[in-house]
Amino acid sequence: MAESSSFPNVLFFIPDIGGFTKFVTETEISHSQHIISELLELLVDSNEIGLEVSEFEGDAVLFYCMTPPTLDKLLAQAKKMFLNFHLHLKEKEKGRVCQCGACTRMHLLTLKFIAHCGPANTMAVKGHSKFIGKSVIVAHRLLKNPVPEAEYLLVTQDTLDRLDDRQAPTVAFESGSCRYDEIGEVPYRHHSMACYLDELQA
Repeated sequence: MAESSSFPNVLFFIPDIGGFTKFVTETEISHSQHIISELLELLVDSNEIGLEVSEFEGDAVLFYCMTPPTLDKLLAQAKKMFLNFHLHLKEKEKGRVCQCGACTRMHLLTLKFIAHCGPANTMAVKGHSKFIGKSVIVAHRLLKNPVPEAEYLLVTQDTLDRLDDRQAPTVAFESGSCRYDEIGEVPYRHHSMACYLDELQA
């Protein structure tokens, strides 16, 4: 029989690799799988704020945290993963000898982040635990949104209301929202990650 647990304040944090479907379906499968696997492992290894892995989702990692960090720490974590991601691709490109489609197009991959905080339940079946409930659904729905750029950190307003911040964020966030069937309006704020690419040139 399935067992369940309830948690009042879970942060769901999803780094999502853009261009994944095209990359995997239109390039050599063995090399594309290896490249994506390396990148997902890199994202996990870049975790510095106590995030736990709930599951891997092909082109993304579903992280969670029972004690949400401040917004500045969340942004610092996203920046760490973002820079490591692009540094890895840059170094792979620099040392590339393989001319297959996967290896020549890996530099086109992008990375975005979704953060949503709220109550959630876990359901355990046959020793496996999985998050269920509105909060984890909202986090996944937000992967499809109208933010007009490829690489950004998106944080829902619900999350901002729950994070332990006493000061305004140190960088600019723009406002936006999405409406989803059966969920309604989800307001959020997003911050472009593109500016951090300049740090790789140093």
